[in-house]
Amino acid sequence: MGLEQSGRSGFVVGIARRRSVVVAISVAAVVSVVLSFGGERGVGALASAAPVTPSAQAARDEPTECVGSRFATLGAVYDAVFDSLLPMMPPEIKNEQASIKSRAHRDMQGAHISTLAVSNHPYDLGADDKDPVMTYRDPISQWVVTQLINVREGRAGTAIPVEDLTVAQAVESVWLYLYVTVMVPLTVARRTMPSIATIAGPLTVGTLITLPIMFGVLIATQLYKSISQKLVDACIVSVTRSQKERAGKPVKDLRFAGQVPGIISDIAGQVALADSDSCPPISGIPLTRIVTRTSNYLQAISANPATDRQIAAMNRQLQDFMRHTRVHQNLIPADPSDFSTGEGIVSQIGTIIPFVGGAPMDIVIGLNHNRGQKADFRATVPLSDLTVTKTLTAAYYAYALTTHMVELAWQYGGTDPTASMLNELLPGLGITADMLPRSTGILGAPNLYGLVVYHNVLRSMCLAEDKRPAPTPAAKKRVSAAAARW
Repeated sequence: MGLEQSGRSGFVVGIARRRSVVVAISVAAVVSVVLSFGGERGVGALASAAPVTPSAQAARDEPTECVGSRFATLGAVYDAVFDSLLPMMPPEIKNEQASIKSRAHRDMQGAHISTLAVSNHPYDLGADDKDPVMTYRDPISQWVVTQLINVREGRAGTAIPVEDLTVAQAVESVWLYLYVTVMVPLTVARRTMPSIATIAGPLTVGTLITLPIMFGVLIATQLYKSISQKLVDACIVSVTRSQKERAGKPVKDLRFAGQVPGIISDIAGQVALADSDSCPPISGIPLTRIVTRTSNYLQAISANPATDRQIAAMNRQLQDFMRHTRVHQNLIPADPSDFSTGEGIVSQIGTIIPFVGGAPMDIVIGLNHNRGQKADFRATVPLSDLTVTKTLTAAYYAYALTTHMVELAWQYGGTDPTASMLNELLPGLGITADMLPRSTGILGAPNLYGLVVYHNVLRSMCLAEDKRPAPTPAAKKRVSAAAARW
């Protein structure tokens, strides 16, 4: 994708129509996000400082560089799109093009959006494709990691001019809001869709209704992955050196009102972005260290020596129990985030299979994944050595299997409480569980959009105390990586 500068007149777009549409959609999407926050001029909450716009002549004299989405600002994209459409515009607009563009840039420079409303691409957080955050992330966990780093580095509540917002920030932020407001509700709705009526064998009317939702979410997710990854390395638009330096950066000493809660500041001060070379993720820490840190923290905030002694005694008892309790860690199935592409597809399709689809099938896929990794199912380790990620994965499967069995019991082994209540209130209608929303969607939501998000944050962050100097030279090769998983 390329938009090149030509001569002294500005930016001339050398791009195919299809690619122009992609950029236009990105701009329109981020503007809609900004508008959603309300405020003066209808473009989000405005900071009080007067905008400062660089001289147009100085900008023309600067050298330019064609950049990808990390440095392609909305101001530069606006110029490129405007200039590409200018030949098709009426003469009155052509004659006023300078004033129109100047007014637009003044408005975009004067409108600011809080960093709290923006999600950054992991590359902008300092990650590369070998780091855990590139594999273990969803839109919500990525936003949480972004904000923790903002708080840690003193950028909480800072204001970014819409002019300097980057296409990467636009894509990531728009996907976050789509995820929360559209994808998650659709997924919950799909999982709660009742059978309604049987068509043939396991095929039901409910299944036919949910298929477009399932494939629509999968296609949208894959489309996001492709756009997010390719726009980073694409040649989107030419920018000047000063535009590149300001890209995605907040205005110095300009903040929105409000303070970060103390507990958030405390957490942010203890963590950093996990790095495959210099800072191992929290998810790899053994349970014994987590228990020790928790005990030390509780004693530090306690002002009662007697309470401190009780906490220390409980810590010793728990540590002794964990050292002498052994578990078969390889019998914990592989986490769904570690599934291969083929395993992920089978897992998604399996959700529509009666009885065995969902948690039981994922467990089989996870155990088979371990077998493929040559894991010894007979090997044991002390509970104290079990990692955080193994523990949370076990909790994920335990919760998923429990909700699956509850649903089967309500549908086939007993009476759904909702159906019973409705039959008592409306006798004679003969309401069955097949006619009512399934419990899976509601009961499973805390697992999918609570525990999984929390787990992804722990896999993306490390303890600041574990950070060690990066290897020299820090030569890292970027390779393609999955961005999200449903």
